Amino acid sequence: MMRKTGAFLTVVATMGFCYLYLYKRFEPEHVHHPRGNSEQNLCAANDRCDHGFCIVRFDRPICICDEGWSGPTCSWELNECNSNPCHHGKCFDGVNSYTCECQEGWIGTNCEKDINQKEDPPVKLAPVAESEESDEDEDVEHVQAKRMSVLNDYCKRYPEKSNEYPSKHTLGQLIVNDKYNILYCFVPKTGCTTTKLVFYNLEMGTNHTLNTVEVHKYNFTFLDQYSSEEIEHRLRNYYKFIVVRDPLERLLSAWRDKFVHGRDLLTEKFQDMWSTIENKTDEYDAIRDVPFKAFLKAVSMDKKKWHNAHWEPAYKLCSPCQVKFDFVAHTDTLAEDFPLFFQKVGITGKDSFLPQKKQTRGGKFLAEDYKVIPLDDMRVIWSMFKPDFDMFGYSFEDDINGLLRTKPMDTK
Repeated sequence: MMRKTGAFLTVVATMGFCYLYLYKRFEPEHVHHPRGNSEQNLCAANDRCDHGFCIVRFDRPICICDEGWSGPTCSWELNECNSNPCHHGKCFDGVNSYTCECQEGWIGTNCEKDINQKEDPPVKLAPVAESEESDEDEDVEHVQAKRMSVLNDYCKRYPEKSNEYPSKHTLGQLIVNDKYNILYCFVPKTGCTTTKLVFYNLEMGTNHTLNTVEVHKYNFTFLDQYSSEEIEHRLRNYYKFIVVRDPLERLLSAWRDKFVHGRDLLTEKFQDMWSTIENKTDEYDAIRDVPFKAFLKAVSMDKKKWHNAHWEPAYKLCSPCQVKFDFVAHTDTLAEDFPLFFQKVGITGKDSFLPQKKQTRGGKFLAEDYKVIPLDDMRVIWSMFKPDFDMFGYSFEDDINGLLRTKPMDTK
């Protein structure tokens, strides 16, 4: 009996030791360090950034590596030769650089020029009129072609999606302009107020500004209001237009608009988002601003009671592979995108109400709000919005790296 008791106690002690070790080793990212563990102290305790510097993000010290270095402690030298940059030669790696030893008959930084290739003599051409398109216009055209290529390549990888018919939910998001044969998919928090104003003026033949008309109260015609034959005709023949935005920027914009600056009915409707970060079960007595951490946690949980178009993924709203859009605009380039869009659909003489270039809030503002979000929650958000990232050419990894590299705002 004594031996069994001793063995049992030994097992319990061993399990307890393992639990404590594993808890400290894999401490959850949302657990805050005790007050007094400042950023300097945390970085001092983790002073192992060999070729970089230390910052604290998501409650833990992280190394930001210098160019040419990587790894948890910035101790891994990147090998620039891994991408095989030397077309006809041997590559020699350096620190954030490389050199090429070219084969006989080849020269150039990447051994890409054949010294034996004879160039054709220049051909004299008759003078031609200078193109009206500027270099900037050509760049916009190139960017648009790239966006469409990214979207089409994504849809080709998932042919089953392209073969589906758009849902009624999506048909109810498509604003119809029969005058110019256009379908515009309305995605909230992507500059939709500006875009709706453009479509309002096209529809009414006016030149209103946001100071003279409330476009969100205008009764636009949506595709789900037509018969099946009329819907099919418009999907097949109309020019289809969508405006999208980086998912992390869009989520932050939705929270600021609905729970900070606006405090409209959604602030009251979604008060129970507080339950994601506190254990209160009673009815909320007073309406409080929902913190960003609670909002993002609620969105990541994907519960039906917290669904709303202002933060629903664009791919769910607009079904890009089924609708087969012809033009993808970005919120931060609307002023450049709209002139090209007008050119594509043959709209002339309407430049007076095109959107003007507008500065957007930068990385520091993004970082200040997102730095309180545990990395695990960020990964869930990435998983939910992954099709938006992939379809529209955004990068979650670039966003995270940008957040990590952004220094905290000066609070003085």
